[in-house]
Parts: sequence; C-alpha cells; structure tokens
Amino acid sequence: MRTVFVLLLIVLCSAAWGQSVLTGKVTDPAGEPLIGAAIVIHELDKGTITDVDGVFRFENLRSADYHLHISYVGYEARTISAHANEGDLITIELEPTSLELSEIVVESNHYKTGPKEHTLAMEIIDMEYLKSNRKGTLVNSLEDLPGVNAINTGVGISKPVIRGMSFNRVIVNDKGVKQEGQQWGTDHGLEIDMFEPGRVEVVKGPGSLMYGSDGLGGVLNIFPPSLPDPGTHRGSVQSIYKTNNQSISTSTSLEGNFDDKVYRLRFSTQDFGDYRVPATTFNYNSFNLPLYNNQLKNTAGNERNLTAMVGLKKNWGYSTLTVSNFHQTAGFFVGAIGIPRAYQLTPDGDDRDMDLPQQEINHFKIISNSNILIGKNWLEMDIGYQNNYRQEQSNPHAHGKGPRPEGTMAHALRLQTFSLNARYFKKLSERHSRIVGVQGQQQFNSRGGFEFLLPDYTSSSIGAFVFEEFSFQRKVTATAGLRFDYANRQIEAFEEPIYDDENTIARYYQRNAAIDADFYNFSGAVGLSYYPSRAFNAKWNLGTSFKVPTTAELSMNGIHHGTFRHEVGDSTLTSERGIQGDMSVSYQKSNFSVVVSPFVSWFDGFIYLAPTASFSSSMDPDAFPEGGQVFQYRQNNAFFAGGEFAAEYHPIEEIHFRVAYEYVYNYNLDSKLPLPFTPPASVYSELQYELEPSLPWVEGINVGVSYKRVFDQNRVDRNERTTPGFHLLGVNLGSHLEFNGFKPEIVLSAQNLTNTRYFNHLSRYRLLNLPEQGRNFVISLNIPFAIK
Repeated sequence: MRTVFVLLLIVLCSAAWGQSVLTGKVTDPAGEPLIGAAIVIHELDKGTITDVDGVFRFENLRSADYHLHISYVGYEARTISAHANEGDLITIELEPTSLELSEIVVESNHYKTGPKEHTLAMEIIDMEYLKSNRKGTLVNSLEDLPGVNAINTGVGISKPVIRGMSFNRVIVNDKGVKQEGQQWGTDHGLEIDMFEPGRVEVVKGPGSLMYGSDGLGGVLNIFPPSLPDPGTHRGSVQSIYKTNNQSISTSTSLEGNFDDKVYRLRFSTQDFGDYRVPATTFNYNSFNLPLYNNQLKNTAGNERNLTAMVGLKKNWGYSTLTVSNFHQTAGFFVGAIGIPRAYQLTPDGDDRDMDLPQQEINHFKIISNSNILIGKNWLEMDIGYQNNYRQEQSNPHAHGKGPRPEGTMAHALRLQTFSLNARYFKKLSERHSRIVGVQGQQQFNSRGGFEFLLPDYTSSSIGAFVFEEFSFQRKVTATAGLRFDYANRQIEAFEEPIYDDENTIARYYQRNAAIDADFYNFSGAVGLSYYPSRAFNAKWNLGTSFKVPTTAELSMNGIHHGTFRHEVGDSTLTSERGIQGDMSVSYQKSNFSVVVSPFVSWFDGFIYLAPTASFSSSMDPDAFPEGGQVFQYRQNNAFFAGGEFAAEYHPIEEIHFRVAYEYVYNYNLDSKLPLPFTPPASVYSELQYELEPSLPWVEGINVGVSYKRVFDQNRVDRNERTTPGFHLLGVNLGSHLEFNGFKPEIVLSAQNLTNTRYFNHLSRYRLLNLPEQGRNFVISLNIPFAIK
C-alpha cells in the first residue's frame, strides 16, 4: 500500500491539473436522440446518463484519452476512445439489437480494447447472468458457457476447466490478483464468494503473455461491481433455497459514495445438508453398497464470507483497498477417504452435521487496486496478500510399526502469497497503443498433520512484458507482444522416521530431497482482428505459452487419500512449453448471432499425473504399508484441438433461443493415449420467452426451458474410467416486480427436472461410481434497495 500512496502523491503534486470537459450525443441510426443512455468512463469508473436531447457531459476532467462505454436497453453496446478537450461534441450512434449479451458493455480491463478489437476468444458475463445462473459455486455458474467445465467434489467444491485444461493451467484473477490456494489438488475448490463478482471475463486460449505461468488453458478474470457515483448509497439482500440438500444461501451488500469516498460491504452465508442422488446403491470395487434415503452421508457444509472495501474515486483515477475472508467447512462422503464400508453409510439421524472426514478452509485476502492518470497515460497497479489455510481432518491410523498418530489433523497446509502487478498504458498515436507490465510473486508454504503430501517451500517469480496494438482504417487491429519470466523453487527436504517398534526409530525415509531450481522462459504472441462491418468479425491468435513446474509436481510423495492414490513428483521436471493457435469467426445482426471458435495446440513437456503399474508398498513397505496405486508426475509431448460453436436467435423480440456446442480432443504423443480429465463433448440449448403482462406490479416475466446433452467419454487415459453420456432438462420462471419503488426479483427454477441418474466424468466421486445430484428446485430472491 505504501507504494500506491507514494505514486498518488507524485501524481497529485507534479501533474498539471488542466480542467477539461467531455461531451457527446447518443442517437439511433435515424439520428433520433436516445434519452437515458448510460455513459461510463472506464478509467475513472465514473458514469452519467443522456438528457432529453441525448446529450451527456463530463466536467472537471484532466486532459487525457479515455475509453467510454455506452449502453442502452434494446441497443448494441459500444466502446469508443475519446479525448477530453475544451468541449467539442462527439456523436455516438447505437444499433438496435434483441441480443442480450450485445447490450453488455464489454471491454477487457487488461487489454483496454472493446470486443471487436480483442484478438483472443473471450466471453464477458455480467451480474444479471450470474444472478440467474447460480449453482452453488461461481465455477458451476459458468458451466453452460461453451468451452467451460468444472471439476467437482460433491456440490460445494469445484474448480474451473477451460478447453480441457484445469488445475495449474487455468489462472483465476480476483480483482487483478492471481488466486492462490493449493489449486493443484482435485479436491481443492476455488475460494471465491459466488455473490461477490460483478463481472467475469473468460479468456480462452494462451494467456501466458499478459498473465504469466499457468495461463495455458485460459484465464478467469473476476471483477467487482462498478463503484457507485457521488451521493449514491445502495445495497441488496439476496437469498437462495435449494430443495435437494436444503441449502440456504444469503448475501447482504451495502455500498455508497461520500464525495468521491467509496465503500462496499458484503456478508454471505451458505448452509447445506447431505445431497440426494437418484440411486439407492452404488458399486465400488465389486462391493454393492447402500445409499440410505438416496443421500450421500456427510456431504453437508457451510460458508461464511465477508468482504469490505474503501477507496477514493477522483478525476486522476481511483484507488481501493479490499479485505475479504472466505471460510468453508465441508464434509467428504464417508467413502471418499480409504475404502467405503457399509457400516459407515448408516444414517446418524442428522443430515446437516459434519463428521470425519472433512476439510476446513480459510482464505484471507488484502487487495489494493489503483488506476492512476500520469500525464496523459494510465498506470494500473494491483497489490495483494493472501493467507490460505487448509485443514483436512480424518480418523488417524497406524503407519507401520510406529506410534498411532494423536488427534485428527491429517493435513494442515498454510500458503502465504504476496503479489504485485503493474501495467502502464500509453497511447502513442491514434492508431498505436502500448502496454508495459511487470508481475512479481512470493510464496511461503508450511505443512503440518500426521500425513505427508507437500513439503515446506518458498517460491518466487517475476515477469515483464510489452504488448503492442495497431489499428488500420477502423477495420483491422493487430497485436504483438513479448514476455520474459524467471521463477525459483526452494523446497525443503523431508525425512520420515521408520520404527522398529512403537518407540524405536530404526532409520529415516526421505520423502523428498531438497530442491533449489531456477526456471527461465520467453514467450510471445501475435494476433489479428478483422471487422469490416459491425456484423462480421474474424480473429486469429498465435502464441507461445509456458508453465513452471509446481512444488507438488516436483516433490510430492505420499498417499493422497482424498484421491485414492499415491502421488509422486519428479525433481527433474522442466518448464512446460506450448504453441497455441485459435480463431474466432462471428456474424451478428440485430436478432441473430453465430460464433465459431476452433483451436489447436502442441505442448513440449506437458506435465500430468500418470497412473503406473506399481504400488506404494513396493517403494518401501515400511514407509507405505497401505500399498496405494502409484501415480507419477510425468512429461510428454501432447496435442490439443477442438472448438466451440454458439448461436443466438430472436425470431421475435420476446423469444430468445441459444445453442452452444463444445468439443476437446487431446493426444499424448508418447503414450499414444488420451490425457486424463478430458471433458466430453456437449450441446447446451435454451429457449426463453419474455412477456410484459398488463399488471401494475409486474414489470416482466421470463419463462424458459434448457436442455443439455453430454456425450459418452470413451477417450480416456490408461486406468481411467469411461463415462456414458446423459441428458439434462431444466426449467425456469423469473419475474421483476415493483411496488411503489420497491423492485424485488424472483427466479424459480428446476435443475435435472427428470431426476436423471448420470455420472460426471470430471467429478472426483466418479471414482466411486457415485451419480450426480438429483432433481433440485431452486428459489432465488433479490431485493435491491437505495438509501437517500
């Protein structure tokens, strides 16, 4: 934070405070003014609306280049560049549209360009979409987007998959800072409050240039809602109830602006019981085991999440400080650790309690975000501190001849992360702009508990990049960039005592040796976007990407009970390199749009966890008497290809139809087999009907039906299960009400309406032959309010 305030002081003391204005007029194609159109200055997060003549005006601005977002219901949103001057009027024309996503103002914070200029495939999701698609976690709320999937553990833990890649190949940035929380583990979810995001950017394809290591599959950028305008104080109360596991979720928020001093508070809760599946038995390892009352025992949990933000919002930019704490306690199905036994599955009379095994996660974050005008250019800076503390509790068991462990703490992993990201945006000419950036990160990990998976370690990384953007004749945008990164892994050795009897130590078994490894990487990308008209847009991007081996991949050596295997790292792993190309061709009219996005990638030294034919007892029977199957981290060359197709059609303004298809193909070029954890192909479609009944207290009603077809997944790695396809049907009914200025929103929906018994290929419980959640009715209520 000290760095931020020093920079602010420099700006305030040294910059010229020229007072400029920015005025414009918003019209339709016929030249008629649009009254009440929303105009937002991106860099200042400052907004206004047009008057009765369609005119807007921003005063007391510093002379600089700004990006304006213009939106109006029923019209296509636009992003334009404008310069604050002495008052020249600019005219902005909006095109009519029936497509909801076209009404969203879309500009990437990191690339500073609008949707047509982007050369990477990207989807930008607003708060309205998130509110109407809540599914227990933020990642599950994005599953119906083409190219996006989730790896699940039950119903409260999920992690993102983009184009078949997950774990440390997908970056999640929360308010500009990379989320860090032991994301290498299948059973480790994303510690994000699902009510908090105001906008989510899904970047598909190589993100290493702008975001660094781990951006091979894609990036999720999570942004908070826009800062309120001066004199505005507002909030909301949201509540969700789900019948399947009697889940009750609430979130209360309050935000405001006192003379450019902004604040935001949010407190969210979730409490859920054991969830139900459309099955009374399941088969594991040739044993047929019961599921009483169709429930998975010990899958209950709860969350308590708190976020507080304060900041300044001035004509030099803005600076905010956000403090948040995510806390979750969740039970694991009683057969999720070790071999399930029938006696463990007997009901205990309380489907909301949490017994062993279970995990407790606390993720504390402090994030500083600043956007500062320096001269006529902009400096963005994100500084973060994260403390992720994960405790996994299970019943202790004897290891060989040694003493029985005391307590139930199997793992206690504490990961502390310090982050700094800075980006300087410089407009060199009307057609040429540049971004220069630097990123740094320092991590400290400590372990505890009677089990061993990961040693203590320190990790450091720093990277710098330059990104150039050129535009030609308002039809073509070309981009190019280069990046250099350095990373260091310092991993402490760990030796485990081996006993002759309960008290005598005979020798020590080295789980991992000490490692001090340096990694250097260059990467680059070039892209092109062609938009000869508003209807057509073609994009092409070719980039190199990289991933530095994680500590888990280098040094893990232990039985990971939550994944039913013994996982072993490899200290000789080198950086993973990739060459990735993708395209996107889109055509859009006022009531119809279609997008096709193919991609192809080749990876040198692709790191993955491979099953072997050996068992841990063969490594050292005294250290590992349990004999779990060994999974070894390996490197092989790999090939990825696939794509997404999406279309949206409004035959009339009230009817909305959308269909999306996704497919991922991958191939291990050395083993000649597919790679594990590959999502199957799927088709998602929805039909929505909007009507405005002639009732004084109803503003609108939305009725819809959705259908998802997931195909068989028979392309699997050695010792990985195939998974049959399935069909899912859902319905929803939503309404916006109004009672004398009181405007609640209510949504009723049914998920898996036909109570289909199906398996999710990416679910960790798939290993136990456990089906997914059955029929689920959901009631969602949102009550916004304003304070005068």
